Amino acid sequence: MKKINWKEIFKFLSGAFFVTAGASWYFAWHQIDLPFMGGTMSHEFLAIRGCIHFVLFLITFYFGFIKK
Repeated sequence: MKKINWKEIFKFLSGAFFVTAGASWYFAWHQIDLPFMGGTMSHEFLAIRGCIHFVLFLITFYFGFIKK
């Protein structure tokens, strides 16, 4: 059985969370509501989502790049 390289997974996730945080904040800043599966995500929700994803970015960035 092959060992999972968690450091590389955290590196990938940090990039994904960084991009989604930036996109969510962009849409929230310009007050754009996004359609999603028959409903809409409000710009207020996107601002909160951006904050959560930024915190997750910081955590995964730490485990992927900083921690030895």
